[in-house]
Amino acid sequence: MFSLARRSGHAFGLLVAEEARQNGWLTRLEHAVERDDVVAVRPGVYLPARRWRSLSGADRTLARIYAVALTTPDAVFAFHSAAALYRLPLPGDEIADVHVLGGEPAEGLIVHPAASHDGASDIAERFGLRATSPVQTVLDMADVLDYDDALALVRAAIHPASGTRFDEPPLCTRAELLDAAQAVARRTGDERPLTVAQAAEADRLAA
Repeated sequence: MFSLARRSGHAFGLLVAEEARQNGWLTRLEHAVERDDVVAVRPGVYLPARRWRSLSGADRTLARIYAVALTTPDAVFAFHSAAALYRLPLPGDEIADVHVLGGEPAEGLIVHPAASHDGASDIAERFGLRATSPVQTVLDMADVLDYDDALALVRAAIHPASGTRFDEPPLCTRAELLDAAQAVARRTGDERPLTVAQAAEADRLAA
């Protein structure tokens, strides 16, 4: 199993069946699957079972995202998956489904309509993967999470935790978020993201 794990050059040690076929070690991977020595992270993408068990829920969430990227290189991650890539707080320890923009539905994939976003301006790169921009991700999540969870996520985006060795800059500014939320409210009539963004700003002013 150790020698099989060394075949991976991917995040978390992910093993791709198509790469195994091309490079002559598919039979070894198939035998590992039969012995339950590897776990299917996605159809055609595996991880040594011991490694999978050692991952935190947050890292399992990220491993699933990377597994989708390995089989669908043009995927644009959105909603919960984009939030996970930005390390924003999410309810629950682990997210089993991967959220993407557009494409065909598949097992373990939640597909959101790409038409609901403004195109290239909404797309950013995070750790080499394509995802909705920080502002768009925060707006999306503010719309779908419970209010308290949405407020916590917005706060984390505009006020990252300090006290670490390297303080990170905010993912987006308050002004950027409020401007974008106001634009959504004008365009769609959906004021939920604006309400949450304004509440986060009010919290800051009251602190």
